[in-house]
Amino acid sequence: MNASEFTDLVDRYCAGLLDQEAFSILESTLRESAERRRQFRETMATHAALHEIVDVYDIDQEAADLHGISLAEIMNQEAAPNATTTPDRGNATRANGQPMWIAVGLACVASLILGFFTLRLGEAMPDNLSHAIVTSDDESIGIRTKPRVPPSNSLLPPTRLVSNRSIALIKSAVDVNWGPASTPLKVGEVVPSHSVRFESGILEIVFLSGAMIVVEGPAKLDLVSVDKAFLHKGKVRCYVPPAAVGFAIETANTKYLDLGTEFGVEIKPDGKQELHVFDGEVRVDSLDGTITSQTVLSGEGLQQKSDQEWERIASDPKQFTNTTDLSRRKTTQEKKSYEAWQEYRAKVMNDPSLIVFYDFNSQAENPQVLQDLSKNAIDGSIIGCELTAGRWEKKTSLEFKKPSDRVRLKIDGEYQDVTMTAWLRIDGFDRFFNSIFLTDRYEDGHLHWQIKSTGQLDAGLKLAKLKRRIYVTDPALGYEDLGRWIHLAVVVDLKSQMLTHYLDGSPVEQIDLRTGSEAGEPGPPVETIRFGNAELGNWSPVRIYDDSPVRNLNGRIDEFAMFGRTLTEFEIRELYNQSRN
Repeated sequence: MNASEFTDLVDRYCAGLLDQEAFSILESTLRESAERRRQFRETMATHAALHEIVDVYDIDQEAADLHGISLAEIMNQEAAPNATTTPDRGNATRANGQPMWIAVGLACVASLILGFFTLRLGEAMPDNLSHAIVTSDDESIGIRTKPRVPPSNSLLPPTRLVSNRSIALIKSAVDVNWGPASTPLKVGEVVPSHSVRFESGILEIVFLSGAMIVVEGPAKLDLVSVDKAFLHKGKVRCYVPPAAVGFAIETANTKYLDLGTEFGVEIKPDGKQELHVFDGEVRVDSLDGTITSQTVLSGEGLQQKSDQEWERIASDPKQFTNTTDLSRRKTTQEKKSYEAWQEYRAKVMNDPSLIVFYDFNSQAENPQVLQDLSKNAIDGSIIGCELTAGRWEKKTSLEFKKPSDRVRLKIDGEYQDVTMTAWLRIDGFDRFFNSIFLTDRYEDGHLHWQIKSTGQLDAGLKLAKLKRRIYVTDPALGYEDLGRWIHLAVVVDLKSQMLTHYLDGSPVEQIDLRTGSEAGEPGPPVETIRFGNAELGNWSPVRIYDDSPVRNLNGRIDEFAMFGRTLTEFEIRELYNQSRN
């Protein structure tokens, strides 16, 4: 591996863009070469300082907090005289005349920056890499597993936008087959530097700079920063508004720098590249010195013939998916997924354990009635909520905004096992508790289900002679989840005495019913679950049970189901996959 290849590998490691194969190559190189290990340590130190300098005060203070000290104390502390300088008792200085305390303070800040970077390095890696390379002064190399971050004591949810420096939004995904080696991205998700790989379909990605790209599979693309992406294979069509001029697509040996406004780049299966400029101009720079930099104008293109031979061609807009084609394919996909949900809905309705099922799409003649599609006909009473768009254009939902908005219902009987599922869109973490489903009373066997302002999923059970038991996850939702449709489920299994929270078809946390989330010895088992008068999206307590009586939801619900049995993990994943847009 030459110096240029090593530098590129380390740069991509710093951006969190290495796949498993490239990571193994880097690790082997570091094991074999003392010189490469020295270069790696120097790069990490420089990267840490540059990466954090833009918000040095906020992040350094956070790093200092990890060590239980105050930056103000560090910056104001008296420095010991340097042996190579003449001490001045009134004002210690370095040889160049700078105050000594500034020098020592900056050294401490740099040390904290590097230490904080080391703590966070694992978080910057792609989802399939939960480890980081670490080196020490004796040049030994090891693997450090990613530490589990404890939940915050804040009343607000964490935000990945800040912690991971998110750079792009996944706007839409049409017929995408991710393949077994990829972690699927969710529509509406905001992502940091990330390696995107899928086998077929189309992804629409909007960078926070304003540039938008349409990627066609099979493709592999690294989202590097708000103004750069690295294309390994596939097609990408770029739309660059004036505010984002300077956006670039890079490949292994070429940089395509936008000078406005629309262009496409393709890497064919044989590795040859093509550039098509549809509007504006693009500057093409060689990254390995094999071709001369040149500018390609609207209507023109470049086609690679060999490593050092390129020829001018006419641009072909039909070779790339445009926004009109994308919109048409999105409409077709939405129609198919909506029809698939309608078919699957019939299967849900035929489940003999179904207690109540609201699809929010089957309204009775009375607009104040939410029709139950189960055999029990437990219709809900709509109070204040407005009818609005749901997961699909053709589907409706109820919007909960005002403190008076709610759906009233009554569920009689006692149950040994219960599963509740809901499709909802959260628009704000307005209350300490944000209601999904709450009973009016909180007495023996009553089950509550809600979202805390911290982004935690929360369930509560009232037991005889005990105030309550709570079953709370680590923060599962953040500000990036606001405004997107999510699927939640909670399963209460009295046979195993376990409660499980699910998010988007995957289990988030499983908690023993006998202990809950509190530490301590196990208590008596839960014997029964009851409901009685209850509400969706709000709470009408018959008396004040705690200091949070206002729990109205800020968002939308467009499906709610309750089963009198425990759905398996496979069934919940199927329910999510068969009913998502």
